Amino acid sequence: MWYTYLIPPVIGAVIGYFTNDLAIRMLFRPHYPHYLFGWQLPFTPGLIPKEKNRLAVSVAEAIKENLLNKETVEKNLLSEDMLAKISEGVDSFFAKQSENQESVRQFASRFFSSETVDQMAVSVSDDFSKKVALKITESDLAGTISHKVVEYVMQKVSSNMGLFGMFGSALAEPAENLLSKHLDVILKENAGEIVHNMVGSQVEGFLDTSMSKLFKDKNETRSQVKDMILSAYKSMVTDHLPKVMETIDLKKIVEERIKEMDVEEMEKLILQVMKKELRAIVWLGALLGGVIGLFNLLLI
Repeated sequence: MWYTYLIPPVIGAVIGYFTNDLAIRMLFRPHYPHYLFGWQLPFTPGLIPKEKNRLAVSVAEAIKENLLNKETVEKNLLSEDMLAKISEGVDSFFAKQSENQESVRQFASRFFSSETVDQMAVSVSDDFSKKVALKITESDLAGTISHKVVEYVMQKVSSNMGLFGMFGSALAEPAENLLSKHLDVILKENAGEIVHNMVGSQVEGFLDTSMSKLFKDKNETRSQVKDMILSAYKSMVTDHLPKVMETIDLKKIVEERIKEMDVEEMEKLILQVMKKELRAIVWLGALLGGVIGLFNLLLI
């Protein structure tokens, strides 16, 4: 009968389909070894569960050397698209803050607690005040002020008091030395407090300033800040990326993550990614089986 000619191709297609399907399933299953009378059955566990540790090392090495190496990561982080996105993000931030009526303190409180913001303000004020006060006491500011004061007084005396001004010049140097001595003592004893009060008031004033006042109609300043941010970003990627990648040790992270993965989780992940391709392999097996069956029929 004519339908007998269909039997070899159909049987070949069925065999090819189920053979490839079984081969794919055996990549993952069984998930664990099976034993019979203490003897481990062959092909248990499946190929991927059996070689999971070796695969983890190979995959981690491949990712580190080819996908996430310094050159590749740096190329992507410094690409024109990435820099354009950062630039757009900065512009968007500036535009948004130009309309923001929150004070700097309120804005900072979004990211830190109010106590932390106050502590940061005090810390900045104290540190800056100490450095400025130290510079003042170490410098000859007292002598400079004394010289300018005596010079100003002598000019006034000379122009307004005639002959007495000539005698006054003889007193200029002793007066300057005496004034410098006392000013030096005053500055050493009070510079810290004076500078701290000045800086503290400036810091408080800054914190109470609205965000819109800081950013609105400041196009030149905003452009400079954006250039500084982009420059700092490029420098960070170029100078610090190798150290960061070395510290993170991507190879170890990927390797350990794969080793920690449950076999069922790994199977689900791979099938989710390659489901279409694996199904195509199964149907290709059916096609090849059918073609081989057809050739056998022609040879009979």
